[in-house]
Amino acid sequence: MTNEFTAAGFRIAVVSEPPPAPGAREAFPDLVTSPSGYILCFLFFVLEAA
Repeated sequence: MTNEFTAAGFRIAVVSEPPPAPGAREAFPDLVTSPSGYILCFLFFVLEAA
């Protein structure tokens, strides 16, 4: 994904992965993937024109 952003002429300014929403662990217990209790999340990219 990052290669595609840079190939399209963008510079990646920020990559962030917010924590799961409150209650997500209880709602989706089968998705817990680590001892910390984090589940599958989204990555957010802030792009700037290069």
